[in-house]
Amino acid sequence: MVWILALTAAVATPDVFFITVDTLRADHLGLYGYERPTSPHLDALAAKSLVFEDCVCEVPLTSPSFGSMLSSRFPRSTATPRNGLPMPVSVPLVTERFQAAGYQTFCIQSNWTLKRDLSGLERGFEQYDDGMNTKRWGVLKSERYADEVTRRAIAALEKRDPARPLFCWIHYSDPHAPYRFHDRFHPWGVPLRKLDEVAQTRARYDSEVAYTDHQIQQVLELLPKENAFILFVADHGESLHEHDYVGHGRRVYQPEVRIPLLIHGPGIAPGRTALPARAVDIGPTLLGLAGLEPLPEMEGMDLLNGEVSEHRVRVFETYGGAVPNLPGAMAVMSGQPPMRQAVLDGAWKLILGGPRNELFHLEDDPEELTNLYEERPEEVARLRALLEEWNASVPRIDPQEARLNEDDLEALKNLGYIE
Repeated sequence: MVWILALTAAVATPDVFFITVDTLRADHLGLYGYERPTSPHLDALAAKSLVFEDCVCEVPLTSPSFGSMLSSRFPRSTATPRNGLPMPVSVPLVTERFQAAGYQTFCIQSNWTLKRDLSGLERGFEQYDDGMNTKRWGVLKSERYADEVTRRAIAALEKRDPARPLFCWIHYSDPHAPYRFHDRFHPWGVPLRKLDEVAQTRARYDSEVAYTDHQIQQVLELLPKENAFILFVADHGESLHEHDYVGHGRRVYQPEVRIPLLIHGPGIAPGRTALPARAVDIGPTLLGLAGLEPLPEMEGMDLLNGEVSEHRVRVFETYGGAVPNLPGAMAVMSGQPPMRQAVLDGAWKLILGGPRNELFHLEDDPEELTNLYEERPEEVARLRALLEEWNASVPRIDPQEARLNEDDLEALKNLGYIE
């Protein structure tokens, strides 16, 4: 079956708002069935939007994921599979298309991996506000908290040129570790001291999500009510002690790769869809909302106006971590093979790499606890063939020759960048 979710009416020169949250799990939002009140404002927006129930990122890392969204190319296609590898200037971005079409373009950033010198994603923005002064982990100047993002976003919106359509990207990072607890935003309603370690982690994370939801609402209230689209998505999810792991970037289980996605605007009927979506689809979809032509060599599809099969095969992978500041590290890290790859076809999911290969049937085992790799060799063979076909059709870009000494290589191994 092929899905076509076409807009019911054309909109002339609409505003397009791209609102994103870092490290946001879909299944910790009320709109995806979460029982705790983490997202009342996003839930209200979802009730007026088209909600995608099955969307995955390409790589569960911030810069590669957003790079794939704004270029509609897989990170391996652009030699940007890790944080710290900037998008090559030869790869066009959807923001450049908006700018060329006369759009005013601005972005409010909040995560160090998206700074212009590290990500290369500032192209096409007249204003790319990436100055950050808040220290993460007490060391790095690496982020902005949601209240500052909201203040800066509101100030930029108030100064917009009303004679021009607007493309605006606003990115929040608060659900990223370390999770801060906000007294006013406690969806668990239980003192943290009464919770065990796992529950405390999840309660702190949910507090960050609820706080971010509150801040997003202040921006939503100022957005135009007519002739404007909102696309809301996350870059990746987060493991919260599932499979004995907290964080993201080194695993490809569902908590890390499944992301929320909703689209709101004129001509889009509210509802839900099981359309198999992915991060590379975001770029063509954003352009489609504005009635703009796709960029050449895009690898994703316009989710509202394209033809997407319900049998779509999706591959995602992870390379782990960021590129350290070592001589030649950028070249060698861009060329390292993925730590893990996964192929998802319907309910069947095959994971290769790591300490063991794994096969799961997500419909029967959504938490990925029962490994069927040895029991279902026919499914393993079928999915392996699909993965090999994808690897052949989407080759990794060869890096420049790297010149690393033994000390550099040992440092990379100790940091976990080379296995």
